Amino acid sequence: MSGTFRENGVTTAVHLVSAAALAGLALLSAGCSGESDGAKPPKQTASKTTSDAGPSQGASESPDPPPQKVADPPPQKPEPAIIYRPDDARPQHDDQALADLGIHLYESRRLKLYSDLPPELVRPLPELMDRAYAAWEEYFGPLPPDRAESDFQMTGYIMRDRRLFLETGLLPDDLPDFPHGRHRGAEFWMNEQEHDFYRRHLMVHEGTHCFMTIMPQVSPPLWYIEGMAELFGTHRTSAPGRSTFRIMPGASLDVRGWGRLQILAGERSAGRVQSLDEIFAYSGNSFLETKAYVWSWALCKFLDTHPRYRDRFHELRDYQEGSAFVRRFQEVFQPDQVEMNRDWAFFAADLDYGYDVERSVIDWKSGRALEVGSEAEDDVAADRGWQSSGLSVKPGETYEISADGRVVLAVHPRPWESEADGVTIRYHADRPLGMLMARIVPDTVTKIAQKATVGVGKRNVLTPTEPGTLYFRVNDFWGELADNSGAYRVKVRRLPSPPKRSR
Repeated sequence: MSGTFRENGVTTAVHLVSAAALAGLALLSAGCSGESDGAKPPKQTASKTTSDAGPSQGASESPDPPPQKVADPPPQKPEPAIIYRPDDARPQHDDQALADLGIHLYESRRLKLYSDLPPELVRPLPELMDRAYAAWEEYFGPLPPDRAESDFQMTGYIMRDRRLFLETGLLPDDLPDFPHGRHRGAEFWMNEQEHDFYRRHLMVHEGTHCFMTIMPQVSPPLWYIEGMAELFGTHRTSAPGRSTFRIMPGASLDVRGWGRLQILAGERSAGRVQSLDEIFAYSGNSFLETKAYVWSWALCKFLDTHPRYRDRFHELRDYQEGSAFVRRFQEVFQPDQVEMNRDWAFFAADLDYGYDVERSVIDWKSGRALEVGSEAEDDVAADRGWQSSGLSVKPGETYEISADGRVVLAVHPRPWESEADGVTIRYHADRPLGMLMARIVPDTVTKIAQKATVGVGKRNVLTPTEPGTLYFRVNDFWGELADNSGAYRVKVRRLPSPPKRSR
């Protein structure tokens, strides 16, 4: 198997495996995914040295001395086979002939890019791919060398006129059709995109596939393959030569054409939130619809950044071969399955531009029941996401909720204060900023419906329709919690249940 060792901040690739484990495995999936070409390792030849030295022959007629007993040499351990990256099998092209037809080459260390787009749109892309390559190496570890010890390089094709690429043989006629992009081995093909960001995103997405699947035996589940490609494709370039990958987009204008969070919001509104088990079960056909890419990205983003899970998730980069990924995933996450389902349910219900994962981590408290006439109170901080009240409620019970105090929702250009009814100058999720919100969620939840969240304000009476724990938060955009301060003092009192109506 192949993997990485990290020592004193240095990542060293280790590529040792038995020769029998190196049969190539092609990875096939629908949508933007392509095929991974494997390479067989070189045959090993074992050398054996024997010594047949006998007793020495002298001129004397004295009897020969008894033969000396020589100990058998210790058995030699066989040298492990060395994993090589598949040989570079990319086709070579007549660049001048292509240029005469309007298809030009743009090249960097990691990418040869052919395109018929205007040069100003394409020229920056190879250097972006080089920066993405450095990010892949930092995350997954370096690829093993090929037998020629050459740099790994991809060939990409960004096409405005598909017919031209077909006629010149750059677009293979045996490549399955695709709406956006597709890869095969160390090559990828893309249709032109309307927006600059999405062109760059799709290129890095396809490049991530090339990097992750170039080695034989790589077969993690499709949600991981596609989710990680989406994760690396979501990037920000802050200055020339500087890019950050695996970001949480801050605003839709920063990622024009991407649209993943708009699709996610539509799925939530339609009641089609995906549970973890539903995403784990994705097949190739699932990716015939864009929403599978959306949920796969969301899951990888959740596991990649949530403090409770990110270290274990990062460890999976060393378990990419065969069924090792699934086995290791189950080993490290099964003990926390109930809690992870609950964390995911909240994340999927609220994920939006700028979502602050750290401030949205929930401190789970076991719910306790209130007796009729008794009450409990606690602070609900403005700079956090959902916070457990520690109270369990049941259908048919009635609770009076009241909130006192003031919070600060922004500090520029001046402090923006609010009470629990909120301020109606600005809204989030159709509620005024600063309004006290409530949500009732079962402890074994796997997905949360939008109707589970209600506005409370300074005072309200709540009659649950399902059992669960009561949670509160101060309404604000998920990317704007950091400059909030203060807390509401929230009191929950259980009222006598109203008498049942007689028929």
